[in-house]
Amino acid sequence: MNRPLLFVCGVVMQLGIIPAVDAYSPKDLKTLIATNKCIGCDLSGANLSRKKLVNADLRAANLVGANLTNTNLTAAKLDGANLTGAILKNTNLSQAKLQAISAIDVNFANTNLTKTDLSYANLVNTNFRTAILQNTDLAGANLALADFTGANLSSTDLTSANLIGARGVTIAPSAPITPATPITPDTRDPAITTPRYRYKKSPPPTVDENGFRRPRIYRIPTGLGRPDRLIPGGTRH
Repeated sequence: MNRPLLFVCGVVMQLGIIPAVDAYSPKDLKTLIATNKCIGCDLSGANLSRKKLVNADLRAANLVGANLTNTNLTAAKLDGANLTGAILKNTNLSQAKLQAISAIDVNFANTNLTKTDLSYANLVNTNFRTAILQNTDLAGANLALADFTGANLSSTDLTSANLIGARGVTIAPSAPITPATPITPDTRDPAITTPRYRYKKSPPPTVDENGFRRPRIYRIPTGLGRPDRLIPGGTRH
């Protein structure tokens, strides 16, 4: 191997760049086309564009980076499959089973996902722009950073789904907690509350033998402070 080629390989390794290659098994691809069934097969990077795979059984298949553009996968079984980086633009996946799939960075733009089971799927940073997700099951799915701009989400089940950073989807706010209205006790009713202090009523003013009015005598409840803070009747200012 010459030095320039070694240098390029070294740069690629340092940058962590992995060249894109078609790593699928030709044997697995032939099996799928012939039988419409290939459980756990390796179809990574395969070109399955415009294929008719209605009711196909691809459970636990490796479809990393596969091209499924315009492919008909109606009612197909893809539970547990790895679709990371796959292209599913304009794909028909209505009524398909994709439970617990890994589909990070997948392009589902304009894809028909009506009544599709995507529960508990890993769909981080997935493109659902203008996709049809009517009656789709996304319960428990990881939809962080997903883009739902223009998507049809009618009757979509998003129970317990992770929607952190997701765009184009409105999360119904939880019902606000109404604080209990504080009850103000009626201090005039001794049956409801007992006043902190009980005041003795001041005696009426009296007149001495010379006709002079004697000053009222105020009884100061303990802890109320100076007499000048009181008014007739023994209450505070």
